[in-house]
Amino acid sequence: RIDKLVAGIGFNVHVQSLSFNMHNDDVQQQPLQGGCFHNITCGAPADHAKGFGDILATDKKSSKASSSTSTSSSNTPVGTIKGGLRRLEQKRIELAKVLEEAQTALIQAVGQYLKTANERGVHQIPARHGTIAPLRWNVFELTQMLHTVTWHCAVRRSHVFSQALGIAISSYLTSISDSDRSSKGWPSLWAQHGYLVTFEGLLSAAGKELGMIEDASIGISMLRMVTVVLVSADASAAQREGSQEATCNQSQKVPVAYSPNLLYVRMSRSEKGSSTQYRLEIGLDPNYYAERIPEALKNEVPVRLFPVLYQVGVDIRQWGAHAGQNAKNNLKNQINSATSSGPDVATTEEEEKANAGGLLDDEDDDAGVPDNDELIALNYEGFRKMNVYANMIAPQTPGETLLENFPSNDDSNNNAHQNVHPLLRHLYSNIMASAGKMAHGILDEAAMVAQKLGGGGVVFCKSGKDRTAMHVTYKAAQYVRLFCKDPPDEVYEDATMMRVYGTRLPICEKNVGQAKYAFNSLQVKFMPDVLKPPMNTLAGFLKGGAVFRGGGIES
Repeated sequence: RIDKLVAGIGFNVHVQSLSFNMHNDDVQQQPLQGGCFHNITCGAPADHAKGFGDILATDKKSSKASSSTSTSSSNTPVGTIKGGLRRLEQKRIELAKVLEEAQTALIQAVGQYLKTANERGVHQIPARHGTIAPLRWNVFELTQMLHTVTWHCAVRRSHVFSQALGIAISSYLTSISDSDRSSKGWPSLWAQHGYLVTFEGLLSAAGKELGMIEDASIGISMLRMVTVVLVSADASAAQREGSQEATCNQSQKVPVAYSPNLLYVRMSRSEKGSSTQYRLEIGLDPNYYAERIPEALKNEVPVRLFPVLYQVGVDIRQWGAHAGQNAKNNLKNQINSATSSGPDVATTEEEEKANAGGLLDDEDDDAGVPDNDELIALNYEGFRKMNVYANMIAPQTPGETLLENFPSNDDSNNNAHQNVHPLLRHLYSNIMASAGKMAHGILDEAAMVAQKLGGGGVVFCKSGKDRTAMHVTYKAAQYVRLFCKDPPDEVYEDATMMRVYGTRLPICEKNVGQAKYAFNSLQVKFMPDVLKPPMNTLAGFLKGGAVFRGGGIES
């Protein structure tokens, strides 16, 4: 996760599967029913190696002492430049505007000087001119800052995009391997409307995890630029492509090691104006291609990715962020009541404490205050995209009752005010009621809708092993309930069985050396009931100990 050389590769990526059949005592009754549940689980697709602190600081020491360091971004006209991509790119836009204003001021000063100097026969500007030299130096500094931030954002985008793409392709290939989906005709809909891949994040909008959310949201949104093509990697492929062009393209193929079915991948890029599109070609074993790939996806049919992200914090850190925000809002209401017609009151010590969110580790202090509005905005955005997809897959008849228009701040999107699809009405209600609380129901409903729309699911937290394990086992238990018709309390019991005897504890052992979930009893008290692990599987208060040295504990 913190190795810069592999920052573009998704980590802790697993396919979580559950296959089962329902057996009947009377063999003469209807045929056996069964199902196959599969989700991708992974760590957050973020640039963990670069971190989320001050990007203009020369080192970590200067980042913590930014107030006394000239190279720190706290001295920039736009304030401290840190966090994830979403925040960094906003700072980059602000910095570009400041630079443009500085350039305009310099040009005007030069023009004014030359206008008066020419009258005296002077045709050059002194290097140390009292007015122009500081303006020129300011433009130099701002240009250097802008180039540094631009390069940092570009490298960061490449890392998170690469991670998100690998994760999404894992989901797509897993869905193709599900013969049940193929028999229901989903591949033809994927070819027509795109493959829906729903990312379900469990990060908290506080500390460094806020930066991870900002990274992941940009990397996931970039997936909309990708179309995937499946080809048979047989000996005649080069002949079909043409002589010289085939030789050139052959050198771009990247072999897939240790895979009997996936032989190579090849990425190509096309540009049209300011728009960039990527074509990912996946070469498959000819026998596997002939037997397992649905007819609707053969003959190099392109399938574009349709990414959607939902994000809900479910741990003690998010609880602290909500508690801090609620305390801040209550305090503001009291202040407004006391000064109904007066000017804004300065920030008090109580407000600053509420802003801090509480219960954060020291290592997160340099990553910003909690931002719960970020989660709400991401869920609004994810809902709008999924609503568009649902209306493409299952258009509604004119006489069908629809809910009111979903709010949107994006007037440029023609689908922004589209009526809410009936499949999404419960999700709609959960999102609208999510302010100020851990609304895990958003992820539940989003996963169910994605399944009904033939899409794939991806679950991630910071490391992809603890909170992720709790959520994906609950999803699997809910899937079993669709067939068994178990009461709700048995769903939690099934999830508990999977958490104790399933594959998730071995993943923890592979990561940190012990088959324990990296929670303690205090943290569990603040988690949603359906996500609480069995007490005998907890690691306890071991942060900084021999087992979890190096950041193994979740939060």
